[in-house]
Amino acid sequence: MQQMHFAGWVLIALSLFAAGCGSSPPELKKAPVKGTVQLDSKPMTEGEISFAIVGEPPVVIPVVNGAYTGEAPVGPTRVEVRAYRQGTPVMMGDQQFGGDKENYLPAQYNLQTTLKADVSAAGPNEFNFEVTSK
Repeated sequence: MQQMHFAGWVLIALSLFAAGCGSSPPELKKAPVKGTVQLDSKPMTEGEISFAIVGEPPVVIPVVNGAYTGEAPVGPTRVEVRAYRQGTPVMMGDQQFGGDKENYLPAQYNLQTTLKADVSAAGPNEFNFEVTSK
């Protein structure tokens, strides 16, 4: 009797293990996007634009000469724009620290963005953004 009880628990444990291993999260649907980013009324030389939906990592697309092309998640997305420049290194004694690239756009275009885009599976998905460095 004790052997059957133990066998029953083993069977339950194996069933739970198999159920947990067989499923993976559904793949995020994406669609082509393109557009422009104007910085201070001129094409942004270089930077990045990201599209994100809640609960998923953002999709980051490079911006070159004011234009971007890539894929973004389908649905209402949060849009962030960043442009980088070389940071100023700090000298402490005879050692230099920092100097890494830094985003110089205001937080209203990235960390505190209100920019949005509703990406459609059917397209077209052309989104143009105007940002300022101040």
